[in-house]
Amino acid sequence: MTALIWTLLVFALILVLARLKAPLALAIITGTAVLGYAFGLTGIEIAIELAKSLIQPRTISMAVITVFLFGLASVMRTVGQYDQIVQLAKQLLRRPAFAMAALPALIGLLPMPGGALFSAPMVQSAASKSENRGEVLSAVNYWYRHIWEHWWCLYPGVILAVTLTGLSYGQFVAYQLPMGIFMIVTGLLIFRGTHPDLHASTKHTAPAAKKEFIKATSPIWIIPLTWLIASCIITNTVTPILPETISSVVDKYLPLTIGLITAIIWTAAFKKLSALRVIKILSDKSIYAMVLLVVSVMAFQYMLKQIGAAGEIADELMALKVPVVLVVVMLPAIAGIVTGLAIGFVGTSFPIILALVNSLDTDISLGAYVALAYGCGHIGQMISPLHLCYVVSNQYFKTGFLPVYRRLWPSVALNLALITAYFYVLKTFL
Repeated sequence: MTALIWTLLVFALILVLARLKAPLALAIITGTAVLGYAFGLTGIEIAIELAKSLIQPRTISMAVITVFLFGLASVMRTVGQYDQIVQLAKQLLRRPAFAMAALPALIGLLPMPGGALFSAPMVQSAASKSENRGEVLSAVNYWYRHIWEHWWCLYPGVILAVTLTGLSYGQFVAYQLPMGIFMIVTGLLIFRGTHPDLHASTKHTAPAAKKEFIKATSPIWIIPLTWLIASCIITNTVTPILPETISSVVDKYLPLTIGLITAIIWTAAFKKLSALRVIKILSDKSIYAMVLLVVSVMAFQYMLKQIGAAGEIADELMALKVPVVLVVVMLPAIAGIVTGLAIGFVGTSFPIILALVNSLDTDISLGAYVALAYGCGHIGQMISPLHLCYVVSNQYFKTGFLPVYRRLWPSVALNLALITAYFYVLKTFL
């Protein structure tokens, strides 16, 4: 039981430190050091392994992507592109209920801390004056703000999960996309008992608004388009001539990096933003705080691999006959509740879960377990009172946690049931 107990204690330590308001990156690095010590490494050996983790190609790639991802969000916010998108979207969406859901979903395509505060005025503006209950507006804003978070390529939690699982992005999306659909469908329950005016259709909008909307949202669509083109070129020309250890990293991360850089350049040129101004935006310290968090997660995952914890834990669980599926459900859910962040539950629980699942002797479908873990972690963060979007949305609409929880719980319960059923379907047929 030694390996299992120590790993769970380290996991608990990370969550407790995060709950005590310690920076999550510091909590994870502390847990990494304790884990190394528990498995017999000396202080010098722990320092060496941490240093090695920093120069791994995957770690460096993740750090670079994080800089450009949050840099793009900052550039778009600086030039007022978010405001332009909002105004145009409001003209195009004709039914109030549809507009209330679609506007936060649209802004959700570009992740930003506390982004629900940005979309909250849109929801309020889109809602019929007949429906002004704060708990309804906050629940709609909060829920639909996060419908993409299982699979959209710009979410740090998704990028980190793809990195840790070793799946290609295409494989990851194939497993995760249905859970995004579950979010959209189960979110309709939030509208139960709302005023009929929310579902009344308004007049058509001018065609010019559609063209302007496509222009305003162009940085979002440029990323996957550039990514696809760059991926085809790199896969066929660059990676075949590189060593295998490097080619897989280049193939996975370089196309996305090129897509993000292209989107930043496109936005800066379109809005006549100087290169000096772009560099200043990319130098913002908040971006590098997120980089530090990503690097700490990569260090934790590297340490788990180096000490061989997964094999020992797998042996202990098999001896105790503890269902692995229970571990896969509970760890991400708890981490999601405690941290209130996707990158938090992925970074703290996935290294343990993936190492455990990969160590099983049975023939398993990794994608099924990844979907279950991510789905449960996402539910955990959605019900977390520490989730920044939840806090700021409730503050804006002047409502409390309990009224919004009452509005959300049917969607949460049905979502969990669908994720569970989906896991067993994948496990059975794959």
